[in-house]
Amino acid sequence: MDLILDLFTDTQLGSLNLIIFALFVGACLAGFATVYHRRTIGALVRYLLTEEAFSPETAKTLREAEQDLNIFVRMNITRNVAFQRIVCMVDMPKTDENGKKISLSDIPLYINPKERLRAEEMYSAKTSEDANMWMVLLSIVVFAIVAYISSFIVPDLISMASNFISSL
Repeated sequence: MDLILDLFTDTQLGSLNLIIFALFVGACLAGFATVYHRRTIGALVRYLLTEEAFSPETAKTLREAEQDLNIFVRMNITRNVAFQRIVCMVDMPKTDENGKKISLSDIPLYINPKERLRAEEMYSAKTSEDANMWMVLLSIVVFAIVAYISSFIVPDLISMASNFISSL
């Protein structure tokens, strides 16, 4: 822990090391977000694939998929354009016969037939659950090593470049 703190206390290298550390933290967060996305969003896609929901006639709702309370699934359905190319909502009126607004949980969803192969490749159980967590952990270890080494090499490279430019 003291070694990490020492990297940030050097006034000349503190900001550079902070940038390297921020990149490391960002890569870690992105890796875990990818795994989470593949598992949670993938659960809905795998359900639709299993149920063969490839048209409005065979579409299933979030309630049927037991995903109606998952905020991340709901956000992807309403805001993620790339995801909306794969998972389509059936065109429905905004309100039911009583004038009550139809909940997102009750709107039927289906896999776009043109995107079926892509959905199977991106969200297969093997892709989503087996290799991803190990790949993220391995990537974090490798990136940690690279970030640590960079905190020593990059300042030397900057110093060498500065000396080279000043000698011209």
